[in-house]
Amino acid sequence: MRNLSLDLRPALLDDLGLVAALRWYVGRQAQRAGFIAQFAADPLEPRPCPDIETACFRVAQEALTNVMRHAQAQHVRVELRQRNTELHLLMRDDGKGFDVGAAQEHAAQGASTGLLGMQERVWLVGGRLDIESAPAWGTEVRVRFPLQNRRQPLVSSLQSEATKVAC
Repeated sequence: MRNLSLDLRPALLDDLGLVAALRWYVGRQAQRAGFIAQFAADPLEPRPCPDIETACFRVAQEALTNVMRHAQAQHVRVELRQRNTELHLLMRDDGKGFDVGAAQEHAAQGASTGLLGMQERVWLVGGRLDIESAPAWGTEVRVRFPLQNRRQPLVSSLQSEATKVAC
């Protein structure tokens, strides 16, 4: 139960921030699964708002879970970079790869929640998720989060503007 709680939202995320939490999590998962991990990050100044930190951590968490379950990867690289008004997360593995289109279709039919959950988390904070994969090439997950947290416009007859979330 303690491990599940730590995996969902480690106190490290609140106490020391996203870089420290991701460094810890990547190292922990590499040790569990037996892959070699590289982690590189820019110092994040100012610190992203909690919604962005949580979304970024949870996307990285899901991507690493997929690596452990499916990829059979030997090496995983995780990068966190601040670029102007965006936070970029890059995750790259040398695993067996998969058909991204088929996986997205599978998720849309409700058969899998991991990929769909990643997409929803990124969308809710106004970010963008791109996944490339191919057999024998591995998988690359690229996410861009806005450092000013804005949600996408919601379709509603009562709402004509985008909902803004204050950081």
